[in-house]
Amino acid sequence: MLPAGSRVLAAVSGGADSVALLHLLHGAAAARGLTVEAAHLDHALRPDSPADAAHVRDLCGALGVPLTVARIDVAALARSRGGGVEEAAREARRGFLRETALARGCGWIALGHQRDDQAETFLLRLLRGAGTTGLTGMRPVDPPFVRPLLPFARAELAGWLAEAGIGWREDASNLDAAFVRNRVRHELLPLLASYNPAIGERLNELCRQLADDEADWSVRVAAELARVAELGDDECRLPCAALGAASPALAGRLVRGALKHVRGDLRRLDAGHVRAVLALAAASRPQAELHLPGAWIGRRYGILRLRRAPPPIVTQPPFLVDGPGSYPLADGRLLQVRLLAASAGEGAGVAEFCAGSVGFPLQVRAPRPGDRLRLPGAGGTRKLQDLFVDLKLTQEDRAAAVLVLAGGALLWVAGIRRCAGLRSVAGCGTVLRLELSAPSAARG
Repeated sequence: MLPAGSRVLAAVSGGADSVALLHLLHGAAAARGLTVEAAHLDHALRPDSPADAAHVRDLCGALGVPLTVARIDVAALARSRGGGVEEAAREARRGFLRETALARGCGWIALGHQRDDQAETFLLRLLRGAGTTGLTGMRPVDPPFVRPLLPFARAELAGWLAEAGIGWREDASNLDAAFVRNRVRHELLPLLASYNPAIGERLNELCRQLADDEADWSVRVAAELARVAELGDDECRLPCAALGAASPALAGRLVRGALKHVRGDLRRLDAGHVRAVLALAAASRPQAELHLPGAWIGRRYGILRLRRAPPPIVTQPPFLVDGPGSYPLADGRLLQVRLLAASAGEGAGVAEFCAGSVGFPLQVRAPRPGDRLRLPGAGGTRKLQDLFVDLKLTQEDRAAAVLVLAGGALLWVAGIRRCAGLRSVAGCGTVLRLELSAPSAARG
């Protein structure tokens, strides 16, 4: 797991598993050319936790292993974040280990998870509704983390320490039934062992098989996502048709792959969340959205937009245009207002009107309920909302639309549609030209 010459940081809590990890790494250091350091985080959850830190200091001092110690009030952290203590402890521990490894120049972080931990993790994820990806459990190598002790049972490690005369600290909180993992460890696994004494080995073997399967799937999913999706830095756009055409196994993995792309991980997401995303893609409603832990998914017609948070919407505040000039818009674009002697032609971002029929000031604002636009051949006005539906504008585009009005009559939905009539035709005289400039052009 650790290339020769590696600098490795061992996470040492003071319990049997982490003490065995430190001793085994220290013993292998000379033969493998390893540089071993240690890190200990006091979670401040027990009155006697400082004694754990003292034990680890003595242990590292006897071995000559450099040690970094920190203390974080995990209970206060959990309260401030509104989550559970176990989750807060894990996040605090991971953050501390990463920061320490970076500061100490260690490319690898060794964790003391062993075979029973893997079995417990499998059962916990099964109970929480994880799919096959989550049921792969903890990986032996997950850079920068490595888990050298996964092949060994907790009892094997404790027996080895006892035989070698090496002491460790027992964490009383490991017996607290308030923690779900402890109930799995002390109640569920022993019950399963009464049916099969080798249940720990069987679950670990199942995790390895699932990990092999998922490794193969990950290559296929990455290639398919690259083919069908738009992968941005903070967003993934996934066609609903691609999910509908995929097999159920592939479709679910595409959703997980897209979620991992935008979130960075799949923690707190389960199979039910994936099913909800697939249901959103298959629904008849053209626009709808889901809020999942750490992710927002919006269906916008035939596309799923996956992001960590809903896209920001910049709504145009109202203002008046008293005459020709350049007017900055809230979204960074520029509204250019000119008076010309003759028409220069319209385009996607340009509308021209007979200045003699349209007077200043012009009003610029966001859409409001009840807005109507006169359209060619419509025989009257049409609700702007109905036009947006016909044009399949997303909810974000509708909210961010910019309207230009004169005397209360809607002239132009900027860059989208102009009104019927009031056109600059030969002989009309001065032309009122309205033009949108993109943000980059506006900055230039």
